[in-house]
Amino acid sequence: MNTGKMNIYVSPSAKRGTGYPSAYFIQLKKGLESHFDVLEADNRPCLMQGTAMLRNAFKADVFLLSFVETMAFQKLALLQSMMALLALRIMHSRRRKIVFIFHNIHPHKGENFLSRLLTGVLMKRSHLILSHSEAAAAYARDYLQARGLDPGKAVFRPHPLRLDLSNIPDRQDGDGAPVRDVLIWGDILPYKGVAEFLSKESVRNSGLRISVVGRCKDGTLASKIEEAIGLFPQGRAEFRNERPGFDEIASLVRGSRHILFPYLPGSISSSGALMDTIAMGGTPVGPDAGAFRDLAADNLCLIYHDDDEMLDILKSGKTADPSVAREFLYSNSWPAFVSFLRDAVSAL
Repeated sequence: MNTGKMNIYVSPSAKRGTGYPSAYFIQLKKGLESHFDVLEADNRPCLMQGTAMLRNAFKADVFLLSFVETMAFQKLALLQSMMALLALRIMHSRRRKIVFIFHNIHPHKGENFLSRLLTGVLMKRSHLILSHSEAAAAYARDYLQARGLDPGKAVFRPHPLRLDLSNIPDRQDGDGAPVRDVLIWGDILPYKGVAEFLSKESVRNSGLRISVVGRCKDGTLASKIEEAIGLFPQGRAEFRNERPGFDEIASLVRGSRHILFPYLPGSISSSGALMDTIAMGGTPVGPDAGAFRDLAADNLCLIYHDDDEMLDILKSGKTADPSVAREFLYSNSWPAFVSFLRDAVSAL
């Protein structure tokens, strides 16, 4: 049935076996349904991202493309990349609207010829380039200007926040004192620097109470973290290799003085876990880069430049401003972000 709405395709499609590892795309597609006919709204899984993108290139009026460049590191990378390039050519020849959501300046797995090629074509073909950090938006503007393209089509918009997370009741812990000094939560991947943080002698000797709660599928990395935890004084550090629900995560966040993101330098741009932490009422601590820097300017995040400064913050009683966080939450909620996208697409 023709609803009069434009068809929109959100890439990547859900993966076979794992679906969407992040709630970002589930939230995005759900929000877009108010304004568009969302293709693959049921999140049915695909075998390969390249075939899914090529199939939908003939169907949609609007394309929201994310992580296309990561096909360069997936199975049958060359084939998938060629299908993605063909899909972009079809979208362009059909004169359809293309929005490139530029999440990371560089893929977490590094770069190669294919990833650079895909990023370059996306930069050229897209009508709007949207980034969740000012650093990534500035990188895109510089990239475009150096190639004689319009730098004005690269814009910054904060990563949207989930309003429902702010409604989770606080956990009661006696007199309200935090039960831990530092919490690290979320899926644990090499670029997040968890093992490196825990392996520092200065951290072991800091006296901080540290909890690491997150799923780590990399057995070697998990072993490194467990080994580092074993060197801490008894009861000062723990590692739970699991992915708890948001109610429990919110309870952990609100029982912690600081939520640490010890990300390694290189590919830091935005972080969904960072935004969820703010929505849950936590005080995030991260490196002076990407979205961490953006949020620090709004007094929503504490940032460090080196290990000494990081430890000074973690030992301190500094916290984010809850009144600022509430205002930021509603200004940058998922409904607000989707409304922004609707208006931006209408203006293209």
